[in-house]
Amino acid sequence: MWRWDRWGTVEYDGPALGQAQVVRRLSGSMARGAALVGAATTVVCAVGGVVAAGVPGLSAAALGGLLATGSALLTPVLMLRTTHLEPGAVMLAAFGGLAMKAIILLLALFTLGGAPGLHRMSLAVTMLVVFIATTAAEAWAGQKLQILIGTDPGSTDA
Repeated sequence: MWRWDRWGTVEYDGPALGQAQVVRRLSGSMARGAALVGAATTVVCAVGGVVAAGVPGLSAAALGGLLATGSALLTPVLMLRTTHLEPGAVMLAAFGGLAMKAIILLLALFTLGGAPGLHRMSLAVTMLVVFIATTAAEAWAGQKLQILIGTDPGSTDA
């Protein structure tokens, strides 16, 4: 029933009974969805960057995709760190993760936008597209995850 997945989070195949189990399953699902969608979107944007600006577009798109996908994993990490807190605190951490992602990406864009060897538009478009795609993947992963809420069906209380 319990097993570790490759990202170091715990997977539980049985019914989720406690809040910590629910948050762990949710954050694992969100991290997997964001990582897969972020990588695929980065590849598509890198091809677009090559077409638009050649090697500077490729390097900018690859860097932007790496930064955006990496920042997308901030929300599941924050959720894992708050599993022992009240549900409102976990939701606040998830919202804080979304806000931090946007701030990190804006700071990275302003810092790296004028760097030589990087196409600024490829960097900006890739960061924006990957940010939107990974956020949507996190939301979809949370929506598709089926969690049993209530008592344990195997207990005498059910």
